Amino acid sequence: MDILLEKHFKSWIDNLSNIRDLSENTVISYKNDIQKFFVFLESHLDSSPNINNIKKLEISDFRSFLSYQRNNGINSNSIARNISSLKSFFNHLIKEEIIKSSAISSLKSPKLKKSLPRPIDSKLAIEVIRCAETMEKEKWVGLRNKSILMLLYGCGLRISEALNLNYGDIDNEDHILIKGKGGKERIVPMMEYIKKGIMDYINECPKQIGAEDPLFIGKRMNRLSPRIVQYALERIRSSLALPETATPHALRHSFATHLLDSGGDLRTIQELLGHSSLSTTQKYTKVETAQLYRAYSKSHPLAKK
Repeated sequence: MDILLEKHFKSWIDNLSNIRDLSENTVISYKNDIQKFFVFLESHLDSSPNINNIKKLEISDFRSFLSYQRNNGINSNSIARNISSLKSFFNHLIKEEIIKSSAISSLKSPKLKKSLPRPIDSKLAIEVIRCAETMEKEKWVGLRNKSILMLLYGCGLRISEALNLNYGDIDNEDHILIKGKGGKERIVPMMEYIKKGIMDYINECPKQIGAEDPLFIGKRMNRLSPRIVQYALERIRSSLALPETATPHALRHSFATHLLDSGGDLRTIQELLGHSSLSTTQKYTKVETAQLYRAYSKSHPLAKK
């Protein structure tokens, strides 16, 4: 790699870390993807990659790299990330006016099968919430994180719904009015334990929070970013040796699954989650025919004859 290309490679990495605010793991993955691309180019072009030969790359060159990756056992998810990394890097070069355009822009990512998050065991979910409070140096930050995770697991909120709450939204003693996707409103019950946890956070918070103020704030006293919660959960995962599937959304998923396992009905869970379609809730909770048959056998009059 020539000096000029190396310079722009480093500035791209800095941009990912500081401006786009990507996680450390994502930045490392993007960096590794482009470094592997440079190694491939050295063999593919029979010369060290530099700005001049980078400018001349055609769509066939990028396809050759992806084919090379597949032949080395790289799966579709990683191929999709490879394409994202390449597009990000070459868009950076275009923005810096190093190149005018790139063939990579016309390359489409492989279609990935959407998978639902795996639910977290109930005991582990409770341990995750407990750990959220104790891991932070500042008490109010720990109580804040604990409160957010309680809303995900205890009320089934989306992370965006929890962070969009204002203090005035939790005025009621036993429920919260949630504004969900598409501006749809729903009422979600709130256990006394969760309300108490939130009030403990409010009392420790260094800023006095008014009714119209964001309920959850960061250290700069602005509305909290989802990335901060995701990062906190990454640290908890590491501490408890949990898989990467233990995400904020997995806690919401666990709320639904554990309710269903305890005898909750699908219609109620649909309302609590804010799903417009019952089929979405069925997929979400992975309701199986055997489970539906057991419910039928217990409740239908004909099944009791």
